[in-house]
Amino acid sequence: MVDSVVVIGSLAFLIGLVWLGVWVFRKIMRGEIGVSVNTALLALLVVILLVPFAMNLSAHFVYEKMHHSSGTTEGAAASN
Repeated sequence: MVDSVVVIGSLAFLIGLVWLGVWVFRKIMRGEIGVSVNTALLALLVVILLVPFAMNLSAHFVYEKMHHSSGTTEGAAASN
């Protein structure tokens, strides 16, 4: 139960961040927010670099939760 709550919470947070980014880029494209081309390209680069990092980090946390949730360590499991 706890694992699914963590996964759902993480996905909701990531979807919210993506939605916020899309909203800001739409405002920029419509001209409602004035930014230079360099600033827009820098923001796009940050998004391109952060999305795979966030996906990798969340996959790492999910893997750790799924494989080490019983409370046993690898050394204790190997000695049995």
